[in-house]
Amino acid sequence: MSLDFLAGFTIFMLALIMVVSMVPGLLAGLESSGIDYDAVAYRTGVILAEDPGWPVYPPWEMKTEAYKDEIDRMGLAVSKDTPNILLSTKVNAFFNYTFFTEDDYRSKAIFGDVPYSYNFSLRSEDWTYNNATGGTPPSGHGYIRRAVKIKEPGVANISYNSSFNETALDASKPRVFTVRLNFSQLLDPERGPAYRIDPRTEPVNITITEFGRYLNGTAAATNATLKDVTFWKMDPTTPMPRFTKIPFSYNTMDPDLYTLFLDRTQNDLVPGTNVSDNISLVLKPAATSIFTLDQNSILDIRFTFDDGVPQRTFMNGTYLYDYDNVTCPPLKPAVLEVAIW
Repeated sequence: MSLDFLAGFTIFMLALIMVVSMVPGLLAGLESSGIDYDAVAYRTGVILAEDPGWPVYPPWEMKTEAYKDEIDRMGLAVSKDTPNILLSTKVNAFFNYTFFTEDDYRSKAIFGDVPYSYNFSLRSEDWTYNNATGGTPPSGHGYIRRAVKIKEPGVANISYNSSFNETALDASKPRVFTVRLNFSQLLDPERGPAYRIDPRTEPVNITITEFGRYLNGTAAATNATLKDVTFWKMDPTTPMPRFTKIPFSYNTMDPDLYTLFLDRTQNDLVPGTNVSDNISLVLKPAATSIFTLDQNSILDIRFTFDDGVPQRTFMNGTYLYDYDNVTCPPLKPAVLEVAIW
């Protein structure tokens, strides 16, 4: 009788232990769904705020529709060394919801096997950035909120400078005004990524104002003809370095690669058009990425003015696009919010 009782009691205890050990697994899916959503939101927030995405260079935000499958992650950080500092070009690309689909956001930002719904938003303190994409979160959704800052590109505002007003030049020679980018200086590793001018990932902004002050007053000139804008590169580390012209679709307007405005009218890079007041060129990273530039390169952007004899402008010389001449705006405070359900 004692042996039967002992055997039965042992079997009962073993069965009870097995049942108790299985119950948490059976209830985990029911009890932890909210925690799981919070974890996914937290993980997604980390990816967006602390990771630059992949590929890094050429960066994922430059990919066109034909190469969208090459994007693995859509991180927004300037670099892996700058958590919570976002790059404006990445932000603008990420919130291009006409380019990215819901499946793109799930596979390249959220990850996971579950088809989560989402809402991403980014709002800056001054409301310059007020972006959102996704659905309306229901009750019980996962959520994370992060304080971030946004890095915006610098601008070279070139106002009148007497050193570029070369009145003693041969009256028949075209005037060439050059904006020079020395990548070895711009990409100096001692300068933090959050404060670095990097033409490979940010637009090159050049604005020439007060152009009328360079005009040939003795010829009663009211404007001058911008013949073309060309790009030249040189690698100083090679034997006998020299500048070579970069092949480019100069006569095709392509806002994805550049914009050129003369007196606020859009033109291509061989305008042959009169200009009297201002010139604005924005060379986008998608263009510099096809120029095959590296940390040793020097890039010249040459504005050639030619009106024959006499020339109607005296603007000539070389302007250095560097940390002394380019105005870099302060980092812009913002809030990034991620909701997952």
